[in-house]
Amino acid sequence: MPRDRAAFTLLVLVALMLPGCTLPGHWPALPPTSTFTPTPSPTLTATLSPTATPTPSPTLTPTATPEGCLRPPDDYGRIVTSRGFIFNRRTLSMLEHARALYGGPHDLMLAITQGSYSPGETASFGTHDGGGALDLSVLDLATASRVLTEEIDPILRALRRAGFAAWLREQGELYPGSPIHIHAIAIGDAELSPAAARQLMGPEGYFRGYDGIPVDPPLPDRYGGPDLCPWMLELGYADLRAAFP
Repeated sequence: MPRDRAAFTLLVLVALMLPGCTLPGHWPALPPTSTFTPTPSPTLTATLSPTATPTPSPTLTPTATPEGCLRPPDDYGRIVTSRGFIFNRRTLSMLEHARALYGGPHDLMLAITQGSYSPGETASFGTHDGGGALDLSVLDLATASRVLTEEIDPILRALRRAGFAAWLREQGELYPGSPIHIHAIAIGDAELSPAAARQLMGPEGYFRGYDGIPVDPPLPDRYGGPDLCPWMLELGYADLRAAFP
């Protein structure tokens, strides 16, 4: 049996040395220099639909001059009313136009309590020293006692559309006991006093969204605005609320 054992051992050694031969039950070993490189998965290239460019909402552009926006005449001839108030023709023309736009029961011409070109009125801050300024009563003209509360807003709207910076002055708002009334400044008047011009474009001005009273900080315009007509833009006025919050 020793001779047979030696022969078997020699046979195993020869088999191991032969290429491609394996012992039963074993997977061939990878060569030492082999490097496993995984096959890359396919890259998913998404095909995207073109992103739609946002379409801005349409901006409404007036095709005609807004109702009531009529350029006033450049007539600065002076007129003295039957009650002694002095105006230039431009301001009176604007007031007549506001009365037509308003169309209510309160007669704006008869409601005048202060006109233009009346210097020395300290309670008015000098706004009536030149042209374009006026005050209107909001009391019932028949009784001079009842405030026409329901008429105030439509009168103010009409005055603004006719080209005035106009505000309600509440009772006692300007000084103790000051009467309730509407104060108005004709926009673009060439004869405005410096104080009246400031009520349009100054720190407390109408075009900045304030009520025209010279206080610091300025008070917001309770009635919004400004109302802008094309002729105002042509004269260099603009809505300054965004530029001067």
